[in-house]
Amino acid sequence: MPNNKPKAQSVEDFIKSTTMFYIDDELEQEFYVEVERDVREIKSELLGITTEEGLKSYIRSNPKSLDRITSIMNISEEKFKRIITMLRVEKGYMPTGEWTLTGLRNQMIASVEWMDEVCNLLQSGVRLEAYQKLIPGFYLTNFVIDANTMGRIANDDDIRRLVRQGYEGRYNNKIGDSFYNRVYQYVKRLCDVEGLTTTSKEEVPMAGRVIPIAIPDIQHPRILIDVTYGITTSSAQTKYAEKTEALCNILRERNYQKPDNEKIIYINVVDGAGWVARQSDLNKIHRSSDYLVNLNTLDKIKEVIEYYLPR
Repeated sequence: MPNNKPKAQSVEDFIKSTTMFYIDDELEQEFYVEVERDVREIKSELLGITTEEGLKSYIRSNPKSLDRITSIMNISEEKFKRIITMLRVEKGYMPTGEWTLTGLRNQMIASVEWMDEVCNLLQSGVRLEAYQKLIPGFYLTNFVIDANTMGRIANDDDIRRLVRQGYEGRYNNKIGDSFYNRVYQYVKRLCDVEGLTTTSKEEVPMAGRVIPIAIPDIQHPRILIDVTYGITTSSAQTKYAEKTEALCNILRERNYQKPDNEKIIYINVVDGAGWVARQSDLNKIHRSSDYLVNLNTLDKIKEVIEYYLPR
């Protein structure tokens, strides 16, 4: 075992080295291509949706129709799905989960009732009393296909902006996946050099939950690594911090009076502007971790492996 035990980073130093916005050039290009493709298709395909039959025909013919229609109407996909769930309840159904836009389109194609319902909502919802009684005007105001709606199709920049808004949720998910993959591949390369194995997103019995990275395995882990990236703030960060505290308590009991070469070490890889903005939760994670690192300080993991798991 090396003599020098790795030093934990302070919260202040962590913040100074944080990557506020993680960039994946390949992902940026992927979304650029998708947005530009959608802009071209929207300009050519949505011209007929001003009529009831034109709207229904477009929905039947294009698998991405509802995504594109809600984008050009500036309707949040999440709010739209909540409204559809409400309508299902109003019709006497008991939803066990939300329909995706693809799932809703499939229902519309299979059911005249749903096709009529959703098309009425999209074309004239703001003017119909039945919807005014159920949906706040703040949300309902965009549920109309009129000259203003169609005017957006004439402007590439307006379409591009609305399409990007529609992609934001998927972009955030993919950038999070990309961040995790970068961290995991780095750790895996380190472990390959040291002759160690790793696991990815498997449930670790002693932790009672899925751990992003465990070394060398889930049954007898010596290093557990949680990974998170975020550019916005939400209550999910508090829940994440609480999970780190719970695991810390398990490990504190497990590691009590054990020498370093028998301890299970807990590392948190955290990054993104959202965590700098949520420092109360960040401090909880720091207190709960043996080591708090980010993309710019990943080398600390190499030091940890060499000290706690020497060849």
